[in-house]
Amino acid sequence: MMKDVSDLRQREVETYFEVIAEKGQNDRLRTARAFHNLGEWTHDDYVRLADRLAAEGATSSFSFLGREAERFADTIAYLDDAGHEIVLHGHRHLACETIEYDLVRENLTRGYEAIEAAAGVTPEGFIAPRQTVNEATLRVVDELGLSWVLGRTDAEVPADLAFREPAHPYDLILLNEGADPKTAFERLSEQAENGAMMLFHPNMLEYYDALEEYWAWLAETGPSTVGTAFESGGVGLITDAMRPMRIE
Repeated sequence: MMKDVSDLRQREVETYFEVIAEKGQNDRLRTARAFHNLGEWTHDDYVRLADRLAAEGATSSFSFLGREAERFADTIAYLDDAGHEIVLHGHRHLACETIEYDLVRENLTRGYEAIEAAAGVTPEGFIAPRQTVNEATLRVVDELGLSWVLGRTDAEVPADLAFREPAHPYDLILLNEGADPKTAFERLSEQAENGAMMLFHPNMLEYYDALEEYWAWLAETGPSTVGTAFESGGVGLITDAMRPMRIE
């Protein structure tokens, strides 16, 4: 008898299929997106980045999924101890543009509790897969007591919730569109103004041989966690190296 398929698992696959179905598909994009879903960073990769951030006097927010919390428990604890900020990305990688309240509450609550249980670290903020969030998502984030959200929305943002749209286009978009690393980072440097929130996918920077340009950008910009940037200004940095779909 066929196993039940949970709404969370099905919607995670649907979210990634939406990405695959977007216009402009070509061999470059198909190959890159296949790697994006398999080329997940390891603990040692995160330590390497944390060491580089420390050398540049910088910090970052790091997004994690609840479904990966046990797998990355040591990584989450390590980053938290090193002064970085742990960010909720959901339990599974679900788009939040039209999601209904009950499902988004299950997804965010499970992710939040999984990270706390696995690593003893409480997420500070939330960034949604595909970034657009609806009223139901903002309501759940507020109910969970998170401090901030990065994304786009037409809904009213709760008064006690800091909200900002990340700089766009971000690294992955520029590189997927065909920009070489030097050109991509020239564009990204132009966006790195006071108050900007910058999203990076270091596993994909490695795929596109753009890590050297990234290290140079870190040294030039000296970013901080998103929470720090909301409070004190400067450039906020958020790092996402989670695979967007996991069937099992």
